[in-house]
Amino acid sequence: MAVFRSTKRLTLAIADEIASLAVKAAKTNKFAPISVVVMDPDGSEIVTKRMDGCPPMAYSKLAFAKANTCVAVQMSSRAFGNKYLKGVDGISPAASDVYVRGLNQIVSVESGLAAFPGGVLIRDKEGSIVGGLGVSGAAGDEDEYCALVAVRKCSATDELVSEPAEHVCKTLLEE
Repeated sequence: MAVFRSTKRLTLAIADEIASLAVKAAKTNKFAPISVVVMDPDGSEIVTKRMDGCPPMAYSKLAFAKANTCVAVQMSSRAFGNKYLKGVDGISPAASDVYVRGLNQIVSVESGLAAFPGGVLIRDKEGSIVGGLGVSGAAGDEDEYCALVAVRKCSATDELVSEPAEHVCKTLLEE
């Protein structure tokens, strides 16, 4: 019987690289300035970056909430939003009881969850959660794109998997 468990987590170097790559993706595509938060699996910040021109009050907190959502509920912020804000068909609004349940969860954790795109869950190849990445400041699909491309282009990409795996951003200048 195992007595202890160990938790894998991103190193500072990889977390910083991922945050920098997210900023680079926003600049390359001429998105609005973003804030980026990389968290460990326990919900502690490893790296926080805010681009020049990104309003500090809202977007830093939203990036934190998006990253926190990923590690707290073990899914991307988009998936969390789809679970509680959309109906079974993925298009129509959720039933009122499901919607209220989602709002109650957000309020219960003092607004530390976000039900919209831009939060990406990071796992290792074995499926263990190693971090969460939150990006905010551009449009939601653009935030999510910056997060996904950052994980995909980092030097540890062969060891990492992001959720979601693909983006739906339609405003890219350069992939």
